[in-house]
Amino acid sequence: MRVIVLVFILFLPIFGQSQTGRETRIDSLENALKMAEHDTTRVLVMSELARSYGGVDSVKCFENGFKAIALSKKINYLKGLADANINVAGGYLDYFDVENAKKYFEIGNSLADKLIVKDSSKANMKIWLRGYYNLGVAYGYEGNVAKEIELAAKTIPIAQQMGDKMFVANGNTNLAIKYSNMSLTDKAYEMFKISQKQFQEIGSPEDMLYHSLAFSSCLASMDSLDQMKSVLDIAKINLDKIPNSFYRGPYYTELGLYYGRVGEYDKALKALDRAYDFYKDKKTHYYLKLLYQRYAKTYEKMGDYKKAKEYTLKYVNFSDDQHSFTDKINAYFMLARYEAKLDNYEDAYNYLQGYVTAIDSVRVTELGNDMQKLEVRYKTATKEKEILTLKNEKTETALALEKKKSQTYMLGAITSILALLLFIGFYAYNQKLRRARKKEEQREAEVLLLKQEQQNKIFSAMIEGQEKERKRLAIDLHDGLGGRLSGISLNLSKLNKDEPKEYPKAQLQKVMKDLDDSLAELRSIARNMMPETLVKFGLQAALKDYCSSMTGSGTKVTLQFYGTEEGISLNQQVTMYRVIQELINNAVKHAKASEVLVQYMRDGNKVDITVEDNGVGFKKEDIKDKEGGMGLLNLKTRVAYLKGDLEFQSEENEGTTVNVQIKLDAA
Repeated sequence: MRVIVLVFILFLPIFGQSQTGRETRIDSLENALKMAEHDTTRVLVMSELARSYGGVDSVKCFENGFKAIALSKKINYLKGLADANINVAGGYLDYFDVENAKKYFEIGNSLADKLIVKDSSKANMKIWLRGYYNLGVAYGYEGNVAKEIELAAKTIPIAQQMGDKMFVANGNTNLAIKYSNMSLTDKAYEMFKISQKQFQEIGSPEDMLYHSLAFSSCLASMDSLDQMKSVLDIAKINLDKIPNSFYRGPYYTELGLYYGRVGEYDKALKALDRAYDFYKDKKTHYYLKLLYQRYAKTYEKMGDYKKAKEYTLKYVNFSDDQHSFTDKINAYFMLARYEAKLDNYEDAYNYLQGYVTAIDSVRVTELGNDMQKLEVRYKTATKEKEILTLKNEKTETALALEKKKSQTYMLGAITSILALLLFIGFYAYNQKLRRARKKEEQREAEVLLLKQEQQNKIFSAMIEGQEKERKRLAIDLHDGLGGRLSGISLNLSKLNKDEPKEYPKAQLQKVMKDLDDSLAELRSIARNMMPETLVKFGLQAALKDYCSSMTGSGTKVTLQFYGTEEGISLNQQVTMYRVIQELINNAVKHAKASEVLVQYMRDGNKVDITVEDNGVGFKKEDIKDKEGGMGLLNLKTRVAYLKGDLEFQSEENEGTTVNVQIKLDAA
């Protein structure tokens, strides 16, 4: 969760309002737009509406943004043009459309550069700051960390001059983490110290906890153990303020690392055990792999090589694809050492042989690259020699023809005529080919245009579907959560009005239960809005989390996940998640299923998704009647966006099976 939280924290200083505040602001802007008399005022209000609707109402976001761009061009209004392009880019970024986001950020930023040259007022500088910082965020989504750091370093000092402390604190911590991941520990340490002071002034316990754990890892890599302990103490103080914090596992992992470094091995193992208790039910969690490494290192220092070998094997056999080649080589070397310490020399030899083989494969790869370079040079030299030979042959032929010119005049004339005829024929043939190519290009352009129109229709349908989902969310909040909170308010008012003489335990317990139910409903609504687990841990973790949340009394949802989501874009993962979410909801709510099986199978660039239930089912001819329903329309739109195929198999009282086939290279 923290990665996505960090991203949104960095957005908050830029957008500058909470959801409730945003709704109030939208109402004010809509009224201001109706009353605006000048075009420049209309541009600024529409641009601000585009920014305010970002992440809330995509249709109105883009509608206002593009209207602001068009009107700015018409009246030649530079400020409005820069601001509107940047706000449209932010709208695309809300939906993880990175390519379009970068496109409009770059347009807006070039205009903002011209704007601040003419007028570097605070309002204009904020437009410039928002554009360049969020362009960095877009590059970060693509994995271009260097570019993200460059743009963050360019914008954070400007934000500091403007007095936006929370933006600066989060930005500095984010930079510190990036530098630490790139092994630039001196720069990372400097940025961590700066953001630590800033968070101490304005940060919450969760902010301080996140900062301290990140800082602790950096200090461990620098062997600054005394300072690492003091930072971990700060983390513990803030951890105690947050019951059931998801930072509990990372805290004890870092604490175990510290105790292992200072030689207090019993304390190290206890800390690692507490961390393991936190993650033991999450068999594929990345932190488990990290824990196995730290267990092995601790047992090695204790001289327990049997245990060290056991945890190193767990690390090597961990069920994910994130092992680097260097990590595997080092693991084989450590296993060879442990086997030798245990007098298992044959096993030690085998592991060492594997280590040497792996090292040799790296050298062979490097040698192969060198051989390819030599081969290219050889082929180039050979080609040059052939060209020189051909030139010599042409020269000799020309001399021979010159000597026989007088004897073969007639033959030369005939040859010239034939050559002319050949040239005319070649020219006519070439013109025919050119016309054919032109027709082919026209056909390709028409096909491309049709594809673009189809994509636009799909995107529009998705936006419409998302808008209806948001309306449903508003109804849930108003009718469900709003009603509960109104009831709680009435109960508390009545309790205050009655002024009971004795402690009103029963009444307060009822109020507490209503509050717990309201919180549970709020979490459910939030999970439906954006699966935070997906952004941080990927599709598999998000689906596992959602299936667990849907499993309850009378319903069991089982997930079988084969393959990986690696290489699938975040946009595609979110869409797949929404498809599976809709199918599970249909099975539980409409089909009244007691058992639902979800299968995700990936084979190369092909993904097969199957959702099977034992619900009431339906007749095949009823599918046409259901096509007008929002749920099925959403499903078809999202599957069409993925360029996949959707198939239903169902009989009354015999359950339903839904198959979705997706080809990733076509999505």
